[in-house]
Amino acid sequence: MKRTLEAGAEIELQIDRLAAGGDGVGRHEGRVVFVPLTAPGDRVRVEVVRGYARYARARLVEVLRPGPDRREPPCPLFGRCGGCTWMHLTEELQRAARVEIVRDALARIGGVNALPPIEWLPSPASLRYRARARVAVEGGRVGFRERASRRVVDVEGCAVLDAETQQALARLRARPPRGPTQIEIAGFGEKARVGDRVLQVGAGAFFQANRLLWEAWQNTVAEACGRGECVVELYAGAGFYTVLLTERFARVVAVERGPAARSARANTTAEVVGADAERWAPEHLARLAPEVVLVNPPRRGCHVSVSEAIRDAAPARVVYVSCEPTTLARDVRRLSEFWRVTKLVVIDALPQTHHVEVICVLEYDKATPKQDRELTSSTVDS
Repeated sequence: MKRTLEAGAEIELQIDRLAAGGDGVGRHEGRVVFVPLTAPGDRVRVEVVRGYARYARARLVEVLRPGPDRREPPCPLFGRCGGCTWMHLTEELQRAARVEIVRDALARIGGVNALPPIEWLPSPASLRYRARARVAVEGGRVGFRERASRRVVDVEGCAVLDAETQQALARLRARPPRGPTQIEIAGFGEKARVGDRVLQVGAGAFFQANRLLWEAWQNTVAEACGRGECVVELYAGAGFYTVLLTERFARVVAVERGPAARSARANTTAEVVGADAERWAPEHLARLAPEVVLVNPPRRGCHVSVSEAIRDAAPARVVYVSCEPTTLARDVRRLSEFWRVTKLVVIDALPQTHHVEVICVLEYDKATPKQDRELTSSTVDS
């Protein structure tokens, strides 16, 4: 039996790849070791933070020999500030890692090994792209949480905030609130321009952070949905995708709750249902018989009741916009008996971080009912 690596032990190892959480992965005497702030190809000395039966977590002590894709981070706060995790990696490696993380999750968790070619939606810029962020205030400091800590790193300028959001940070720093708190800042106020449209984004409504990708992202999802008679959008948010679906489908039903639902009603002509998707879908989804179901769940993925409701409704197409490949893979596995993955687009939504966004299209593939429910080319393609 292998001995557990003891906390405090220093070891040397080679970093082979990047894990879904952003850490570098190496092996020591056959045991997996996760090390933040490392890059594939690095030869490093690390200190074990905690050892488990099958793996260990460690902190970087010294890079003995850098890997080919390690670079000097373009921000002096990197390593202390917890906002960015991959700033020490080239953009080319970040791209390759995101794609591999999606591929690995779908194979290992989703049981899907036969995948279509994975497409890539790049961010036009890898810095100065972010139009919203959550800022921490504590003890006179205004900035972001320190890596692996609740302490606040004081940040005057952030390398990934766009100009308008940087101005919002400056205003907050000039008049910080009293007491420890967290505040969301945005460079677009309560209205965001996406292409030739202006969308209302009320307080508490989620909106994607990468302003430079908004229009391309929106169009990619709309094209994945196609055209037809009826589409149901679950976890619809402020109507970011809904606004285009109303131009493509005769009937659009968008399900969302809280402040986001109010924004969606203001932004679209869709039938906006103010409800939790997991409560609404089991009772209503199958009765609507939608050709397409679009889901854009939070990081935890779809509730099992939503997956079961989709199975009962048997739409010809499911379009799944995910911010967490592991829960996407779990949900794909729940649907894999009758649906197959036909399209994957990995989005460079948050450069310099390990976060991965992906658009996954699943087509209904049950032999007999498929003939009845299959979308024709005239209703699918734009």
